[in-house]
Amino acid sequence: MPSIAIRLILPLFFYNMTTAIIYSLFPDSPLESTALSALLTTPVLTYIYIKDQKHRSLKKTRLRLLPIPAFGVSLCLFLNAIITALNLPQASLAYQEAARVIYSPPFAIQILATALIIPIAEELIFRGMIFAPIRDKLPLLPSACISALLFGLYHGNLPQGVYGFFIGIAAAWLYEIYKSLTATILLHISANLFSLCVTQTPFFPQLFTAPTTLVATAIISGALSIICGVWIYQKNTLKEDIL
Repeated sequence: MPSIAIRLILPLFFYNMTTAIIYSLFPDSPLESTALSALLTTPVLTYIYIKDQKHRSLKKTRLRLLPIPAFGVSLCLFLNAIITALNLPQASLAYQEAARVIYSPPFAIQILATALIIPIAEELIFRGMIFAPIRDKLPLLPSACISALLFGLYHGNLPQGVYGFFIGIAAAWLYEIYKSLTATILLHISANLFSLCVTQTPFFPQLFTAPTTLVATAIISGALSIICGVWIYQKNTLKEDIL
């Protein structure tokens, strides 16, 4: 058990230490420092993940490109609607500081860092090196909850923590279905990319400000999330039945 705990902690410690070192050199660029850390550590994390996967005889399922991004977008919209309805962003000073860090750099940097580079490193750590080893020992639900809880806590504030927890549950479920980090990375990227694009347009306040549109957004996006989830599950189940 201690060896498993060390295996779970070391990748995250390595990533955080690299980020801290880079941030100490560039204290005025926290988002850029995190992205650079993700870029530098991803090859090492990928090597460790591939080496760890060799003892698992996992049969991968062919990815279908449409349902996963659709699932990520609809889930992002639903979770943001619920978090807004609960007034969590306004109640969390830590979230407001995190939002300032994310949205202060130029939009191109936000896209490159938050929607492309960082999700890859985070998926390698939280799904590839935390969820997968736990799943070797435990059933799906506790494995998904443990990895998702760690992913939520990692974000350091309540709104992002709640969002990260449920995205983490969805990502763990996708990993269970596809046996591939490509699916979870695609989900993570699509959710982050959509969130960035929506929050930076005048369309965003119309969705989340008025109570009527907020409720409508939650209902529609929640229904779409369920439809996408069922679509992904049925396609995978059908393929298994045919094989």
